[in-house]
Amino acid sequence: MMKKVSFALAFVLFPALLWAENSDSEAWAYIAAALSVGLACIAAGIAVGLVGAAAMGTMGEKPEISGRALIFLGLAEGIAIYGLIVSIMILGKIE
Repeated sequence: MMKKVSFALAFVLFPALLWAENSDSEAWAYIAAALSVGLACIAAGIAVGLVGAAAMGTMGEKPEISGRALIFLGLAEGIAIYGLIVSIMILGKIE
């Protein structure tokens, strides 16, 4: 599932950055920045929900695996951080 989410984000975040860079209006840059953060946060929420549910089920059977589960949750949360970074890059291109 993570591959699908990451693959979908690649088709949303990078075109948003290119769209903002090639546009003449500041309004398009703000829309692209909002889209990159919003969609990345939605995808991160979906990923954290799926990974968190699986981690809780696994920790119910093997409690010693809780450290690994937190690492996977952090990786899923990184998707939102990528969207925020792209948004900052977009807003940095505004003159």
